[in-house]
Amino acid sequence: MSTQGSIKRDDSGRWFFVVDILTADGTRKQLKRRGFQTKKAAQAALTTLQSDIQRRTFVKPVKMTLGQYLDAWLAALPTSGRRPSTVAAYRWLMKHDVIPALGAIELQTLSALHLDGLYAELLGRGLAMSSVRKVHAVLGKALSDAERKGYVPRNVARLATPPASAAAGGPEMKYWTPSQLSIFLRQIEDHHHYALLRVASMSGLRRGELLALRWTDVDLAARTLAVRQATVVVSGKPVTGDVKTKRSRREVDIDKGTVAVLKIVAKQQKQNRLLLGGGWMDSGLVFTMENGEPWHPDAITQAFERLVTPASKDRAEVLLKQRPRIRFHDLRHTHATHLLAAGVNVKVVSERLGHASVAFTLDTYAHVMPGQQAEAAAAVSALLERAVTNL
Repeated sequence: MSTQGSIKRDDSGRWFFVVDILTADGTRKQLKRRGFQTKKAAQAALTTLQSDIQRRTFVKPVKMTLGQYLDAWLAALPTSGRRPSTVAAYRWLMKHDVIPALGAIELQTLSALHLDGLYAELLGRGLAMSSVRKVHAVLGKALSDAERKGYVPRNVARLATPPASAAAGGPEMKYWTPSQLSIFLRQIEDHHHYALLRVASMSGLRRGELLALRWTDVDLAARTLAVRQATVVVSGKPVTGDVKTKRSRREVDIDKGTVAVLKIVAKQQKQNRLLLGGGWMDSGLVFTMENGEPWHPDAITQAFERLVTPASKDRAEVLLKQRPRIRFHDLRHTHATHLLAAGVNVKVVSERLGHASVAFTLDTYAHVMPGQQAEAAAAVSALLERAVTNL
């Protein structure tokens, strides 16, 4: 690419320059910039522009605000292959946390300082550090696309300073001991959600995976559950689709006791189908309302919270001594903790949970395996002692 430019003075006495850009295919484009107080300033700007063109870092000026760009970016997301839940989450973060604060700023004048100011403002409003990091991540994706399409010379999100990942950790992970879990399950045996909570506790399946589990995914004879889809909440409504990653698509073995519980669920559904006739909704799902209708994920979370929330202050003190109050997702953590405590290989645990990698499993649950360091040291010592003895 070659460039030619000239500097001139207009009728007002201000300086301007004109650049002819000749591209490799012979196309000629002309750019003009006005308003310089001195010829020297115009020359400096011209030289910088010519240098950018030669280095292929030049970006043609575009009259577009960050808000306008993000609106267009969000509108195109559904055709990019992203899941509806992901699109909804991106839209919420940009519309709620970014556009009101920075939407009026010209896209090409957006700076890392603007983003740092936004993050400080969000933290000041009480937004969690982990949430601010999510805002940073999504905005970074959007600006990366803007850079790739030539709207901006660089993605300024890479230069910004979001809260550190260590400081932005999610909610504290809690879990029950085998005894605490056993007592809880015995206490709720007559509850409508007992089967679901039993499977959650003994399989480590996520809430969305449980609610999307179909009878065609269940092999009671082989004692396995096939995780193929998940239900997520999009704009307040449940949406069921394929699981997010290949590692999430897996088969999970279950114990005989859980198989027996599922057989009871299947029998009860058959009875309800006969009783309700045309009023039965044949969703094919394992965990449903009495008429076969799917459960809303939030309803399951709320039901679990009621089960672990004591009705009185006195009972709360007694119950908290027996077992800590946990979230529904902590049943998954509880299952993983029990597996590791039982000495199950961490690779098997990782596959069972559908984690992205064994490294992620180790990082998440390293704190529940404190004794393994000592065991490793003792094992190495024993090997050395045997080696010396055999000399």
